[in-house]
Amino acid sequence: MSKKENQNSLANNYTIENFSEHHLSDVLKIESASNLTPWSQEIFLKTLQSRSISFVIISEEKVIAFCIANTVLDECHLQNIVVIEELRGKGIGTFMLNILFKRAKLSDLHTVLLEVRESNKRARKFYQDNGFEELSVRKNYYKTKKGRENAVIMRLEVV
Repeated sequence: MSKKENQNSLANNYTIENFSEHHLSDVLKIESASNLTPWSQEIFLKTLQSRSISFVIISEEKVIAFCIANTVLDECHLQNIVVIEELRGKGIGTFMLNILFKRAKLSDLHTVLLEVRESNKRARKFYQDNGFEELSVRKNYYKTKKGRENAVIMRLEVV
């Protein structure tokens, strides 16, 4: 199956909804199971107040993935993207990025920026495989159990 056919198949199997407060408990569960230093409920509530292009992916009435992004001037800032563990590697992350790119273009945003943990080689490869390039390193950006970790800043020009 080609990449495009796979994406069309995913689109037929999932529902995309704008992220809202009624998704919060599912999103918090996914976040706490997926991240070393998960976002708090308060951070997600603040995100709900300011987000512009955030969404969730739903299967069988359950949130299985989410994408949190907002606009900063004329850029899209991807802040958080997660797929539940048992569905990782099945194209859902790429599916979400493609949705994000379309939403960014509709909002006249032509650059997507993100930060990713320097040690998160799997995520960095995922972003590179989806067209992002590494721009620079932000020193001591992320909290860890042992102190701080650098972030790699990545960018994609949406065409």
